[in-house]
Order: sequence, then structure tokens, then C-alpha cells
Amino acid sequence: MRRDRQAEQLHPHRSDAGLSMVVTVLSLMITALLVALLLGTTLTSGSKSKAGVSNAPGVALATSLQAQQSLSTGLSSAAAAAATVGGLGSVDAARMTAENPSISFVAGPSTDATTVSVAVVPGSGGEGGSITLAARASDGTCWLVWRSAGAATWYGAQTDLPSCTAPALASAPTPGPVSSSAIGWQPGSFPQP
Repeated sequence: MRRDRQAEQLHPHRSDAGLSMVVTVLSLMITALLVALLLGTTLTSGSKSKAGVSNAPGVALATSLQAQQSLSTGLSSAAAAAATVGGLGSVDAARMTAENPSISFVAGPSTDATTVSVAVVPGSGGEGGSITLAARASDGTCWLVWRSAGAATWYGAQTDLPSCTAPALASAPTPGPVSSSAIGWQPGSFPQP
């Protein structure tokens, strides 16, 4: 008995060896059970989504926000370019790209959130004019912005489109609801699709 006490004093961890093994085995079993439950839930969720990131939850919202940010940046680029060329009606995609090369400004359609379609209506006598910008989110929502010198900025959206082409508007848009058949416009902020 005295030897057992002396051995325990010299090697105190030996008495806990059995308990440590039991705790380790139990924790591994619990971890395995949780992983099996998680995989079972994930694999049988009934989801019919395509593999890939483009349709993952939150991607549509993220690309909508990215498209809106591209349009806001585009308005700033248009204003900077307009100051050097004589008004918004004299701005074009090439000048806007020179102002901000981080965004692709095009005269044609936008098919993603970082490509901005540009349409310009020249002003009279080389002054003024208006500009419309459009960018497409991954869910098919086209986000638009219209601005003219001395007028309020108008924001628009249209849903379910394969691409977005900015319309050339000589005057302020007409307010309306967002739909797949028409652009819904409102002054001051982006509408809810």
C-alpha cells in the first residue's frame, strides 16, 4: 500500500489516465454524432439549387448593393467629367472610365454589377444635358440612376432582365412601381423591387 502511494506521488497523472481516455472517447463520439446530424440535414434539405456561388443565399442582395454602389460611383465620375467637358450631356463612357477605371462604363448593355451602361442626352449649346446609368444585379434586377443639371436625382429599378441598357431620358422620369415590364422610378433613393 505504501508503494502505491509512493508511485502515485511520483506519477500523479497515472491515476487520471483511465478517466482521460473515457472523456476523449465520449467527446469524439459526440463530435461524430453532430457531424452526422449536420450532414444529414444538409444533404436532405430538399434544396434544388444549382451548384455554385451565384445563387447562394445573400448573393443577390450583395450584387444589388454592388450595382447600386457602382451607380453612385458612376454619378460621381459623371459629375467630375462634366466639370471638365461642359455638362452632363457631354460626358461619355470613355470619359467616365478615365475618371474611374475601377468600373467598366459602356455605351451598351450591362450584364453585371460592375459594368455600368451609360446613356446621355446632350444639352442645348453644349451646356446641361442629362445622364442615365444602369447596372444589373445577379438576380436580374436592373438598377438605374438619372441626373440632370439643376434637377433632383431619380433612382429606378426593373426586375427579371437578362441585361440592362440605360435609356436616354431628356427629362425627369415619371414615378411608378417596379415591375418586370417597366422601370419603377422615384426621386431621392433606390426603390424596393
